[in-house]
Amino acid sequence: MIAALRHFLDSVAAAAPDIATSAGLAADLAAWSEKLTPLAVGEGSQIFAKRLDLSGRGQTMSPEFVVHDSDRESVYGTVTFGRYFLGGNGAVHGGAIPLLFDEVLGRLSNSGGRAPSRTAYLHTDYRSITPVGVELRVRGWFVSEEGRKRILRAEIRDGEVLCAEAEGLFIQLRPGQP
Repeated sequence: MIAALRHFLDSVAAAAPDIATSAGLAADLAAWSEKLTPLAVGEGSQIFAKRLDLSGRGQTMSPEFVVHDSDRESVYGTVTFGRYFLGGNGAVHGGAIPLLFDEVLGRLSNSGGRAPSRTAYLHTDYRSITPVGVELRVRGWFVSEEGRKRILRAEIRDGEVLCAEAEGLFIQLRPGQP
């Protein structure tokens, strides 16, 4: 379902449907919303953003990051931003890039048996155009860990070209913090 929804969002972003097609699609989506509304559950029981076995934890808001290698200190993988993430002129929308970095670094920050953490800040530097529809390399790694503070960095590359890089501070939650 998540893969189909991701494909649907890319298709919507790339299409210019006529009025009749738009109206039919709107009706279909409304019908599906009506079917899903009675199935609503509390946050702890929902599947959206809770499927750790799926990239992006099974949410369609983030681009699909595919992990190729990871350990307690680093992660390496690839991402291909679809048309849904287009900002214009073949470039990824600037807001999608920190979204990916937050997902990658947040998962790394909470890996290796560490207690859960939350993002305190995420600084992103855009170094060159990040292209849509191209498989890009993503790498994240720990810089330091002291007390509750975890500093991590990440980068996105198109071949040898550095597209963007980030630094994030993640703070370990205290017991009982949501």
